[in-house]
Amino acid sequence: MGVEQRPTVRRRVLGTNLRRLREDHGLLLEDAATQLSCHPAKISRIESGKSGIRPLDLKALLDLYGVAATADRDGWLALAREGRHQRWWRTLEDQLPQDFLDLIGLEDEVSECRGFQPGVIPGLFQTEEYATAVIRGGSVGPLDDDQRTKVRVRLERQKVLTREHPAPLNVWMVLGEAALRQQVGGPAVLRNQLLRLIDVAQLPHVTVQVLPFTAGAIMGGPLPFLTYRFPPPSGLDVVLLESLTSHACLEDPQDTASYDSFFNHLRATALSALESEAFIAAVANELPHP
Repeated sequence: MGVEQRPTVRRRVLGTNLRRLREDHGLLLEDAATQLSCHPAKISRIESGKSGIRPLDLKALLDLYGVAATADRDGWLALAREGRHQRWWRTLEDQLPQDFLDLIGLEDEVSECRGFQPGVIPGLFQTEEYATAVIRGGSVGPLDDDQRTKVRVRLERQKVLTREHPAPLNVWMVLGEAALRQQVGGPAVLRNQLLRLIDVAQLPHVTVQVLPFTAGAIMGGPLPFLTYRFPPPSGLDVVLLESLTSHACLEDPQDTASYDSFFNHLRATALSALESEAFIAAVANELPHP
């Protein structure tokens, strides 16, 4: 028996949506299996993301589930298509953890990213100096090979903000005031980082808000998270929780709905985008500069 592949986020998203389509039509695994002339276990593996699906089989399931519009079918086929072109990060597969590769893959695939970062500037917005200081983590001396790779990857990831095809990633980020004041890399590095943050916030597809200390306690507490949304036909949200050693992805609708509610509370409580820009500039001006 072959080794079962580790489910990728793309496969899990596809499988979850196919299961919802089947259940919305009141169909059983056996019904889908009959359509493909296969065992129900194959449908179960597809829906759990453990197996990919051939375009021919996907078209047959879409017929069964009543998906007839050409645009919708094309969207499903695009979601199912395993990347055949070489992604820039594929050359680093032996140097980075699989869950981190999943994160990079998410940013390549999704159309929208929203999140909360209470204590550090998000990686998508970091300058090289700030990213180096974060990855160095307080250590001294030159970066080792692993740290240099992480800095390179962090900067490369930022190209999703300026790409042309597909359209740039839409980002809406709420930052805690502590993220603006923690002197990562020292005052000069932080000041340059804050100025970069103001520049990035000018992009039409980027929104930055600041949650000031004066906001007090917030629902959910100071827990960082990112929510990624896939484009149609999926529209599915994936919540990413990052820890010291790994990333966890939440895809259950109840979980993603809870984080969506939390984010809406955060953005309603935080300063407006214009107020936030002025606040960031004020904090930057408090730091020594030439």
